[in-house]
Amino acid sequence: MEKIMTIGSLLRKFRLNKEKTQREWIGDIVSPSYYSKVEKDIHRISAEDLVSLLNYNSVSLLDFFGELNSSKQSKYNQERELMTVISDAYYRNSKNELLKLKEFVSKSDLPNKETDLLYLDAYIANVNNEDLNDIEKKALKDQIFSRPNFDKSKLVLYCNFMMFYDLESNLLITRRIIKQFQGSNDVKTLAIILSVIGNLLIQCIEENEYDATHFLIMAADQIDTKPELFFYKNVILLLKNMIEYHYKAEDKYLDICRIAIENFSLLGMPEYGKELERFFKKQNG
Repeated sequence: MEKIMTIGSLLRKFRLNKEKTQREWIGDIVSPSYYSKVEKDIHRISAEDLVSLLNYNSVSLLDFFGELNSSKQSKYNQERELMTVISDAYYRNSKNELLKLKEFVSKSDLPNKETDLLYLDAYIANVNNEDLNDIEKKALKDQIFSRPNFDKSKLVLYCNFMMFYDLESNLLITRRIIKQFQGSNDVKTLAIILSVIGNLLIQCIEENEYDATHFLIMAADQIDTKPELFFYKNVILLLKNMIEYHYKAEDKYLDICRIAIENFSLLGMPEYGKELERFFKKQNG
């Protein structure tokens, strides 16, 4: 049976090919104990650290990901691993890493190369605070609608690009996502779903479509609160009480909103708290 190559095992292969110990390979980029677990696929390495490691050891992205290219299964795995790295680079707001990854994809023979480049262009546009043109938005939208099911990487991509779609499209896609992943126990998947629900609740509030929020709140409430989900649940708590205030205009709902916003500042995320506070004040005068 063919052994599936991962980023961890591939790093190990390149390191051994260059006859380096783990300490020689990593320099001061990551800790030895952490990197040891990366090679064993216990920990995932960030896009920033991966690119730094490859540069430090004079390994190109093209050569690195090209090693996953020997079979159909490997090509699937190559693309899956690549999308994980791309998503991480996006979350770190690293335009430089995204441009390097785009260069690799442009030179590759990935089966979904055009789609991957479209996603990368959208990520880079977001990092640059630019907007996609109508043709690019339609192409991206068509890619999402053409997929009968979502895997985790495509779920992340959709979550990041929701702002490019109209409310009706987002409601349709989100209903499909909630139905597909209903009953999931995977915490990372549940975190993405709560992010999707939160983004859509914000869009509903901004467009004064409060009646469309009921099934979203119900779906979010059915997801048990776990430590890893606290951030997302706190956002939902804010939005849920903003919606309750819209219908009942009772001060107790505003009080809960203020507590939810304050939680972010207390837990070391003051900028995000300020962003939500601006949104809250805009909607409630």
